[in-house]
Amino acid sequence: MPATPITTVKGQREDLSDAMVLIEPGDTPLFSLAKKNPEPTNVLFQWPADRYSDPQTAGVLANDDVSSFDDEHANRELLSGRIQKIRRSFQVDDLVENVADLAGVGRKKAFAKAGAKALVELKIDIEAIMGSDNDSAVQSGSTPYRTRGIGSWISATAQADTATAVPAAFRTPAASINTTATGSLTESGVIDVLESIFKVRRARRNYDLVCGTSLKRAFTNFIRTQTGSSSVMSTVRTFNSNVENKKIVNTIDIYEGDFGVLSLHVSTYLANGAAAAVSAARGYVLDMDLVSIGFNRKPRMEELEDRGGGRRGFVDAIFGVAVANPSVLGKFAATT
Repeated sequence: MPATPITTVKGQREDLSDAMVLIEPGDTPLFSLAKKNPEPTNVLFQWPADRYSDPQTAGVLANDDVSSFDDEHANRELLSGRIQKIRRSFQVDDLVENVADLAGVGRKKAFAKAGAKALVELKIDIEAIMGSDNDSAVQSGSTPYRTRGIGSWISATAQADTATAVPAAFRTPAASINTTATGSLTESGVIDVLESIFKVRRARRNYDLVCGTSLKRAFTNFIRTQTGSSSVMSTVRTFNSNVENKKIVNTIDIYEGDFGVLSLHVSTYLANGAAAAVSAARGYVLDMDLVSIGFNRKPRMEELEDRGGGRRGFVDAIFGVAVANPSVLGKFAATT
């Protein structure tokens, strides 16, 4: 990355206010909600997963001795993930750091401000990786190690990285993945996803739905009812609110259905790299006890040697994303 030059940097003090407006990075729900695992001790890390056998209803004869035995560990499989290293580097021109009085920054604070901003950007990078469809990859040539994003963990088919592909018994059922366009999504479609998850887990649970903006709007639209003939449509909207407040509340943050409860969290960092419509329509139905991130190196800032042109530094992290059991999660993966 290029250094910040004194000849082009914006905001050198003239009659400028000290208030610097910076676009807010927004929430990072995946990073914030995920469990923090112990650090991975290898570039390839693994964990066991197990599932219950199908129920038996045949019964046993009264005089039948025990003559056969089940292997209660027969359903165990090893799931695998890989680590990833990320980094952002920055440099501040010697005159910017020591002479310039930047609005909203001050004298001799440009390097510290640059480092603080880079750390926030690093956190956003981690959120985007977690919410992506990236498959894991082993380092080869110019391709670095890469961890698997949740969009790839939640898949009904085997992942491309065969060494870490989820075993068939622990892949997400196709019925737990909804690809209906958000404009056509109905409550029935949401219930179908939750029902599919319920059939695998055999229990009703509370889940977090990390969703894009279009998917969030689709849930809010569930409280609207449309009736009328083929030529006339009338919209009926019912609110339970005190009109004296002169305020209309029209949002859905918690959805409770027959097979589970969804707490909605909006993220703008899902399906990173895909079209904007794909990102906005994406959603992950997650049990956050099963989603984790382990840091071999937590986000840090390091200053490099000043070679005369100005202070230089970088922020970096080494981590791996893990999903303990993808079969009991769900996904909304519309393209519009």
